[in-house]
Amino acid sequence: MAQYFTKSFFDEVASRLNADAEWAKKSSATTAKIVLTCFDRNVSFLLDIQGGKVAANQVSADAPADFKFEGTYDVWTQLGKGEKDFQSLVLGGKIRFRGSLPKIMALTSQLNRITQVAQQVPKEF
Repeated sequence: MAQYFTKSFFDEVASRLNADAEWAKKSSATTAKIVLTCFDRNVSFLLDIQGGKVAANQVSADAPADFKFEGTYDVWTQLGKGEKDFQSLVLGGKIRFRGSLPKIMALTSQLNRITQVAQQVPKEF
């Protein structure tokens, strides 16, 4: 079982997405770099999506990306446990977003699938 918001956790998310038929259908034309930062633990991960294939890497919070999401571990945990959804956390200001709003809106279904798959990964908080 992976520890939540670690390299092994995001590796498992990427592996599951790359093997996921629904993800492949929704994201074959998707190319995006998304940095997720847990600022109270000083850790960031890049989900690098190229033609629907996902790679996960630990990066610095200022790594170049199309989209950046930043929050505390508690907020990321609410998302990971399925207690809150991604959109309400962003719109409610709990997760800070940086990037193009129209472009991220176009990726809503892909972000929702990433969240669903991440919630299914067995993990410890």
